[in-house]
Amino acid sequence: MARRAKSIDDLDRYIAERDARERGFAALVADAEMRLAFGRRMAERRRANGKTQTQVAALMHTSPAIVSRLESGHDVRVSTLEKYVAALGLRLEINAVPPKKPTTKTPRTRRTKK
Repeated sequence: MARRAKSIDDLDRYIAERDARERGFAALVADAEMRLAFGRRMAERRRANGKTQTQVAALMHTSPAIVSRLESGHDVRVSTLEKYVAALGLRLEINAVPPKKPTTKTPRTRRTKK
């Protein structure tokens, strides 16, 4: 377990160093991690629906490779996402929100009245 923690620390250090040289690199990594997490959640839903990638691809009128790319976190078109979620009986909602601000402070604790 200590070895895994070390590799994560090394990765975090690398991302921070690279971001210092190339501003925005850490944001690109965070975006990729978000796409990967989304793809994994969608793959779980697909399996829960009892469907294979091939079956979903047929419903989308595309190839299983496209479904695999989506579930692997690759960057895909919004129209592809719409077709994918529709094949799972879902509807895609898109929402624009402000970016998360990096926090360097410790969270505040709420004071209670005495």
